[in-house]
Amino acid sequence: MKKTVLVLLLVAVSQLSLGQVADTPAIEEVIVIGELSKPAVRSQIIRVETDIYNFYNANNGNKKLNIVCRQVALTGTRIPQRVCEPVFLTEARSREVRRFIQEFDGVAELQALEANVKIETDEMNTVYASLIEKYPPFAEALLVLEDLKARLEELGR
Repeated sequence: MKKTVLVLLLVAVSQLSLGQVADTPAIEEVIVIGELSKPAVRSQIIRVETDIYNFYNANNGNKKLNIVCRQVALTGTRIPQRVCEPVFLTEARSREVRRFIQEFDGVAELQALEANVKIETDEMNTVYASLIEKYPPFAEALLVLEDLKARLEELGR
């Protein structure tokens, strides 16, 4: 197994969560990702995701594009898991389920949702790209999240 030690400054994340301006000094927190345990990595992922989504939601200009996280017991289990998705996708799924119940035509076509929300998905991607360009700490926070998820995969989920 490839052993990499990634030293990470969570300044970007703390700036996002506190809404700090670039001139404002931030408290730097150094975390060595390669030394984190599985529970610690999961905790950091939730922390960073929450900061990213809060910043994105505050700056996207469209409430339907907001990303909302909630605890959901997925089919086949009673153990709730954290699920984060944009409001427009949640609403599209609800509409499809209502249509299925009203028409009862045999199968709810939830796989077709992607085609139904293509415009919103493209708009969301455009907003992400502009935030990455405009706010370097946002881009850094996304890279931090990517590194944390890679560490979790390395630990075997």
